[in-house]
Amino acid sequence: MKTAVSGVFVGMKNQFRLLIAFLAFTQNIKAQSVSSFTGPTDQEIAILIKEARRKAPDISKRIELISERFLGMPYKLGPLGEGPKGEYDRDPLIRFDCADCTTFVETIMALALAENDGGFADSLNKIRYRNGVISYVTRNHFTSADWIPANIEAGFIKDTTAQVAANELQRVEKTISKKNWYDAKKLDDLSGFDNLSLGKKESLVKKWRKQGRRMKDEKISAPYVPTAFLITNADKIPSGSIFNLIREDQPDKPDLVSHQGFIIQRPKGTYVRHAAWGKAVEDVPLAEYLKKYETSSWKLLGMNLNAVVESESK
Repeated sequence: MKTAVSGVFVGMKNQFRLLIAFLAFTQNIKAQSVSSFTGPTDQEIAILIKEARRKAPDISKRIELISERFLGMPYKLGPLGEGPKGEYDRDPLIRFDCADCTTFVETIMALALAENDGGFADSLNKIRYRNGVISYVTRNHFTSADWIPANIEAGFIKDTTAQVAANELQRVEKTISKKNWYDAKKLDDLSGFDNLSLGKKESLVKKWRKQGRRMKDEKISAPYVPTAFLITNADKIPSGSIFNLIREDQPDKPDLVSHQGFIIQRPKGTYVRHAAWGKAVEDVPLAEYLKKYETSSWKLLGMNLNAVVESESK
């Protein structure tokens, strides 16, 4: 993404162009919609990181500023993979034109943590993959069993659920079966293998399932702030927090977490900023957002909350 520029005059001229480009794309941030959204270029990403650092020394404020640029970005389930050499998923490692709930959170986190555009990809890989090792098996697929604990261990986030919930903190347990999840893989789950013969695809899926059979079940315990308490104490949630929707344990559901996004505190109240299923990245008042789950057959228990942590060690 970075381009070296030598010479004082050329450097000044380039800075002026960057400033003009930054002003041009930030003027349209709030007017973005699904039909008009244009993903930022590499140059704009570099400017966005630099300007966010300049305007917002605090990482929570940088999350607010950077994520605002992506309002209106279309939703796409599973838009990221392991790139052209991926074993099972060859979707791009990075993209800014669409996202699902988790890839939106990961992308914003990486942009907010990066000190420059060169550090973005490294941060993203370490957030998405255990120890930054890029492979399908090391990807943090299960939010409760992989994504949250791996990112806490890596020092990218810390759990703030108890801090917000105080005496109202509750927990729910579930046994996560990665073996069953892998065993359900089918041909349609492969991505980027259109030119592969049917026989080779079937062999690949068999290998995929076999890898899952070596994985042991994991019993997890997820802390959460109950829904009712969230509604009446929304202002206690720090802006820029990551929320993870915690649902009741159901045997047919692979995880307790069904969705992720950010909590944004605005003058008008507390909002959820998230990649909405089948829609786009949007802002919705928290109370309004939670209300739609009141009649859900998969009961919503509340939210697990995480704060993004900035550390020089990364």
